[in-house]
Amino acid sequence: MKKILYIIVTVLETACFAGAYIINYFTRKRMGMARYVVYKNQGWRTGYPLETMTYAVIVLVAVLAAFTIILYIRRRKEAGSRLLAMNIVMLLLDCWYIWFTLVNSADTLRAYYFMSLLFALTAILQTMKTCAAVLSYKKAEYTRK
Repeated sequence: MKKILYIIVTVLETACFAGAYIINYFTRKRMGMARYVVYKNQGWRTGYPLETMTYAVIVLVAVLAAFTIILYIRRRKEAGSRLLAMNIVMLLLDCWYIWFTLVNSADTLRAYYFMSLLFALTAILQTMKTCAAVLSYKKAEYTRK
């Protein structure tokens, strides 16, 4: 059951990255997609406090990552290289999301809100997956017999 959930979450993360690329590609190449993205951007700007929500998600991702790293550090003596690799990937994805969100804007990248949402979802899924692996880690599961 645990492996199936791990695979499903990994597929979702890959789909989010692919979706962000596809949205950005078609926003630049197709006028209909560009118009739709501009229309949605204007609607979201007037309907929601996007700046506040953006910073709240950045703080959420950072806090979850810090919590997971603290848990990993407490268990690092019995943890294997698989958990270390998961933590490194988690940190890379979280840093990618935070960098992308702080450096870009809807003025410089039309599909910014869509891409930021998909990158945030990817970062949160990876952080939750890593946190679950650290919490449920048992040395006997990961050692070869």
